[in-house]
Amino acid sequence: MREFRARAINLMEHLEAEGFTCMVYGSVARGDVSRSSDLDIFIPHTVSPQLLEYAILKKTPIVKRVIAQATPYYAVKAYLYISEKDTVSFPLTPLTSEEMDFYKLAASLALDELRRDLRRPGINKNLQLIKPTSYGHIELPVLKYLGESAKLIGVSPETIMGRARVLMRRREKGRTGLYRSMELGEKISFEEALKMLEARNPSLRKRLA
Repeated sequence: MREFRARAINLMEHLEAEGFTCMVYGSVARGDVSRSSDLDIFIPHTVSPQLLEYAILKKTPIVKRVIAQATPYYAVKAYLYISEKDTVSFPLTPLTSEEMDFYKLAASLALDELRRDLRRPGINKNLQLIKPTSYGHIELPVLKYLGESAKLIGVSPETIMGRARVLMRRREKGRTGLYRSMELGEKISFEEALKMLEARNPSLRKRLA
């Protein structure tokens, strides 16, 4: 876990020095890191894609750019891969409070919290509540401990149930669950890709109107 957190701090310090407030979410924030874990850095508001890419390239190469949308009604997000699994992501459309709750569910930490080596409870993709302890963490089935999970994470039980339905649906269908995901070529900007998605998706056009 120390290696993942050191990498996160190093990248987040650079991004914040460049003017991009960010957070790390997922297993690095919860503390249940494994060898297969990803490093996921998120900027929780819309930013200039070009300026962010330029800032990241000062620090590390970008190996892949992806635009994705979880459902026809959800925010469109951009993912900048700095390795096979490690990403810096940000929304291309403003997030709703419901969409921000995802990062509470997964657990997230700001840079100062990461520096203080905090860990936050959250839910993993196997629907286990990860509850940090002084000696590591414990795992509890979130649906069995719904009330405790909601209280610890700071969301409603209904929010957790909504996330659980999405994850169970993905598990049943054997898919990532993304409505749309597209890797961008070198000459396509995120703005151009967003316009392409908007042309195909009436719900997205309505959201951007």
